[in-house]
Amino acid sequence: YGYFYNTPPMIVDLYTRMCSLNITTSQLALMGACYANGGVNPVSKKRVVKEENVPPILAELCMSGLYDSTGDWMYKAGLPAKSGVGGGLVAVAPGKLAMAAYSPPLDPAGNTVKGQAALQSIIKELNLNLFRS
Repeated sequence: YGYFYNTPPMIVDLYTRMCSLNITTSQLALMGACYANGGVNPVSKKRVVKEENVPPILAELCMSGLYDSTGDWMYKAGLPAKSGVGGGLVAVAPGKLAMAAYSPPLDPAGNTVKGQAALQSIIKELNLNLFRS
């Protein structure tokens, strides 16, 4: 239908490479902090994401960041988040902070079980859920 800009083998190769990035939990939290800070890296003070792109990115995380269990995450945690099948998880409280966790095992949807529990506990303790007053 003309939706792909490259050949399927090239797209699969790029997708595989992007799924194989080596990142620490601290780096993942810093990445999230850039989104929490409107696209500006809070350490270097450099803009890394255009400000107008941050809301759509966070909205996408709210809709599909944790695969098939995104709705459950949003109901329980109420923050934009993204998981990876490697066991990483980052959550963003816009204008406030970001947090990350890494821990296997994964649930059936491919999300870290312990990471979700840990971040949900912190979110609850700090009253960060966007849907709670």
